[in-house]
Amino acid sequence: MNLYSKFPSIFWDCANLIVDSGSMNLEDQFNDSEDSDEEESETKNTSADYGKIATAIGKMMARNVKFSLPNINESKFTFSPNVEENTIYCGFRGITRISNALIEEIIKNRPYASFDDFRSKVKTNVLQMTNLIKSGAFDCFGSREDIMKQFIESISDQKKRITLQNMNMLCEKNLIPEDLAFEKRVFNFNKYINKNFKKDGEITLNKVCLDFYLENFDEAKLYDYEINGDASVAKIKEKDWKKIYDVNMDLVRVWIKENHDDILNTLNDTLYMETYNKYAAGSVSKWEMDSLGFYYHDHELKSLRNDVYSVTNYNTIKDSDVSRTITTDDGTEIAIYKISRIAGTVVDKNKDKGQVILLTPDGVVTVKVWKNQFAEMDKQISHVNADGKKTVVEKSWFQRGTKLIITGMKRDDTFIPKKYKSTTFPLFTKIEEMDDKGFITQYTTERIVLD
Repeated sequence: MNLYSKFPSIFWDCANLIVDSGSMNLEDQFNDSEDSDEEESETKNTSADYGKIATAIGKMMARNVKFSLPNINESKFTFSPNVEENTIYCGFRGITRISNALIEEIIKNRPYASFDDFRSKVKTNVLQMTNLIKSGAFDCFGSREDIMKQFIESISDQKKRITLQNMNMLCEKNLIPEDLAFEKRVFNFNKYINKNFKKDGEITLNKVCLDFYLENFDEAKLYDYEINGDASVAKIKEKDWKKIYDVNMDLVRVWIKENHDDILNTLNDTLYMETYNKYAAGSVSKWEMDSLGFYYHDHELKSLRNDVYSVTNYNTIKDSDVSRTITTDDGTEIAIYKISRIAGTVVDKNKDKGQVILLTPDGVVTVKVWKNQFAEMDKQISHVNADGKKTVVEKSWFQRGTKLIITGMKRDDTFIPKKYKSTTFPLFTKIEEMDDKGFITQYTTERIVLD
């Protein structure tokens, strides 16, 4: 009361936000390690309760308290009040992959005149930078989308000129035209034999390589034949093969020279889109969920056609609402609960308690999932390759950012996934894509099953 009556109300509002979001409990509990840029490496500020954060921010915004996303020149470790603007600034501490050490570095090197100025003063890895951009930290310097585009262009290995030295990349990106398909095969053949069979100025061709050579080139250049079925081999001098190779690559050189600018632009566009899709795919709302665990702009499912998918506002669902009862043969009455569907984005999970925190367009919902069910939906499914390494086929359905429709019932301020034999909806529907009219265009209801 003293704080609220004697000081600007923004101090009181900010204090409440810090307490309600659990930010007071986050001191010195963040991972300060520098993570690699690999997207499969998934670490976060494990002390942050994203459900609490989303709920607390939702309360503030509902009360029309001015709230700002992180600002690279203004924000501090946690939420902080700006009296002049009568605004609460989001802190850096809740941004995914932003460590205490990096926050200290950001604050120490202020002020920043531009995005480029920041990059010249502060060292970050790719994921740290993309999350700072996604969170809105550089919005003071211009459009978030433009800044992201600028950054992605700078890390997407853009080329300034194209020569035959870029042939391998052109092949990998499927940019070689069909009329040069044979020359592409020759290029790959050359790469293979030079890597595996070149020694002391000569190249030894095994049966597979020998068959390709004999089908297309001069047999007179070969020597030291050993004809023995699949074990047949022959040799060719390295300099002789290079002459043959260069003649075939001349056609590629001519194509590159005559179409240089078009090839360069197409390749750079391809490199840009690959990098963008890896680090920055999705809308601004998705970026905010990825980096902050809440939506400052519209919820990604705000326009979902709830009427089409029978989705209900959680706040309107009655606790343990019974739709009817049935009587068994022995006279026992069994309650049949009313089944509802809710839709939202996963912001957090608690494996020990079997809880999933779902941020719906109407607020935060705690979903209580049975133990075996939780393990099934939460596991990461991987395929073991021939070399023993694993490739992730499908990530957890309970990782942050996953958009779900869940079928079940409300009980004691939680939502419990549940269905009956007569229930036509699946327990979980994972929304992959949705059009701008609110219709789901791509979804799945079952986990991937590996052979």
